[in-house]
Amino acid sequence: MKKIKPNLNKLNIQEFNSIIIGSGAAGLNCALHLIMEGIPSDKVAIVTENLGGGTSFNAGSDKQTYYKMSIYGDQSDSPYELAKDLYRGGAMHGDIALIEATNSIREFFHLVQLGVPFPHDKYGGFVGYKTDNDPRQRATSIGPLTSQEMGKCLLKAIEEKNIKIFDKYYALKIIVDDTTEKPKIVGLICIKIDDLSKEKNIENLLDSLAVFKVKNLILAIGGPAVLYKNSVYPKSQKGTTSLAIKAGCKLQNLTESQFGLASIKFRWNVSGSYQQVIPRYFSVDESENEIEFLYDIFPSFKELSKAIFLKGYQWPFNATKIENYGSSLIDLAVYHELEVFNRRVFLDYTKNPKNFNFNKLHQVAKDYLINSKALGDTPIKRLRKLNKQAILIYKKHNIDLSSELLEIAVCNQHLNGGVSCNGWWEATTVKNLFAIGEINGNHGIQRPGGAALNAGQVGGLRASQKIAHLYNSYQLINHKNFQNKVKNEIVNLIHEFAIVLENSPSDSEKSLTTNKLLDQIQYRMSKYGGIIRPLKGLEAEILAIQDQLNKINKLITLKFNTEIIEYLRVKDALLTQLFFLKAILNYHLSFGSSRGSYLVLRNKLNDSLSEKYIIPPDNLKEYKFIYNNLNLSNKIQTIQLKNGRIIIEWDAVRDIPSKYGCFENTWKKFLKKEVFD
Repeated sequence: MKKIKPNLNKLNIQEFNSIIIGSGAAGLNCALHLIMEGIPSDKVAIVTENLGGGTSFNAGSDKQTYYKMSIYGDQSDSPYELAKDLYRGGAMHGDIALIEATNSIREFFHLVQLGVPFPHDKYGGFVGYKTDNDPRQRATSIGPLTSQEMGKCLLKAIEEKNIKIFDKYYALKIIVDDTTEKPKIVGLICIKIDDLSKEKNIENLLDSLAVFKVKNLILAIGGPAVLYKNSVYPKSQKGTTSLAIKAGCKLQNLTESQFGLASIKFRWNVSGSYQQVIPRYFSVDESENEIEFLYDIFPSFKELSKAIFLKGYQWPFNATKIENYGSSLIDLAVYHELEVFNRRVFLDYTKNPKNFNFNKLHQVAKDYLINSKALGDTPIKRLRKLNKQAILIYKKHNIDLSSELLEIAVCNQHLNGGVSCNGWWEATTVKNLFAIGEINGNHGIQRPGGAALNAGQVGGLRASQKIAHLYNSYQLINHKNFQNKVKNEIVNLIHEFAIVLENSPSDSEKSLTTNKLLDQIQYRMSKYGGIIRPLKGLEAEILAIQDQLNKINKLITLKFNTEIIEYLRVKDALLTQLFFLKAILNYHLSFGSSRGSYLVLRNKLNDSLSEKYIIPPDNLKEYKFIYNNLNLSNKIQTIQLKNGRIIIEWDAVRDIPSKYGCFENTWKKFLKKEVFD
């Protein structure tokens, strides 16, 4: 193999105070706040793989929710009350909950000022409604495309500020200075995607690299969207969690994700109105027979109608909503049809479920439909009266619910864990590195619907405040030292790329395409990291992942330089999956109970913890899952790559602060910038 000596003089090294990786609602908001807080616009840049391709611009539901403190009518609410409800979801630090609650109104009105048309009444009051895990009417929405409209308004404001956007750049490597007491960010290496050629050429790969020297780096990269076969993440959203892992970040709560029913032809949550009109569920077997399988599980149409209706409010799969014919029993039944019987599952809005009788609907569903004036003799007629926009969003994507069936699955929707950060959304183990939006690990076990949108906006504000007030100097690492670090990183990268490009199918019978390896990753994740979490076989799968990671540059076969991005994606997915499944294994070995969006399956019970099996009804009884009296919701599991080893620890959650300063003392601390420490 020819040894490559990179000529750094050919590299155009650009310098910025702050670079944001990612261009969703969280990242765009952070860039805007950096300017508002005083960082010059020419010192801020956004690096993105696909402008407009992230979850914010492409995801939604029947009426996508934004969650904030209530400010309507005579409802009593306060930052502390909202913080208690966020904290109550489990595995969330109290000070973080208070920060999200306190700043929720500030960020909500920031969006209003930018033009996001949240509905208000004739008095100017922003009306609310209850969402899942919400005791008050704190939720609001502009319809199915809330986050998309947020992103559009934020992007328009960004363009007016002339902030530099590096589009079609793949963030490859974060450069960290580990000679200081606490490692800190100094740079970033990217690949300019459009510069890659359709040939095998190392020189072209070297020329495609872009290097940035930077004081602060903000990760706004979203969740690890490619990990799961069935996903509601838009196909354009990929995620690069390994950036944080390899930079030395401590991650937390990787056991906690959110799953729910979604359509798969067009990826969209089927929550809220889609369930409240009581559609028909059925599966199709190998002989094309239609089976209304939910009738094998629920004892009556009344119980079934209640569960389907509540599925709208209780959309995320929830371990506590299985017993007594709860709404999450529907998710489990759909999962069983897909994974065990290998059938396809559909929602039908053209016909009622068999035995449908409006007078026999559960009272909660009947009252809602009457009060909403959403009556009709088919689900589509009821949906048209209840929420016409929910129909139009599918029509826009060439699916007519009035005549077509809607294929669905239990889909991965959101990572509630991520990078462990402090109250300024700065990584706890790496200085000047911030994580905002879904990649931040502050969401806890279960959260009110829409709380993630608020958290992303608040995170952007907090990161920008810390940067502007304490990290606003432009004194960067010594240029010679920086060049040496960059040179070492690029030599290692080019060496790895050369090995991958020189592989050929004849080299090994086990050579794989990136798609085949990704299929293996997704199958593994669905089996061990979805709503069902079995212990049996998990350790063997972790060993298989480690083996694939060690050999990946010799396992993969590439045809052109342009395929190097897919190689890097698969490598990212493997390392991310290793961390996920290591965290899940540790949760099993710590006798973790079923909670949040998953059921824990183990073959033996621990009598000292009063463990017991909860057995779902009928043909779902094989998913007998464990509950015990061990409360791990008051702890947060952390995981970090340190000196080549993966370290897992459990930290106690911090309480919600209950002491507040008087005005004069707070004012003095604010003037001295002590509040930003």
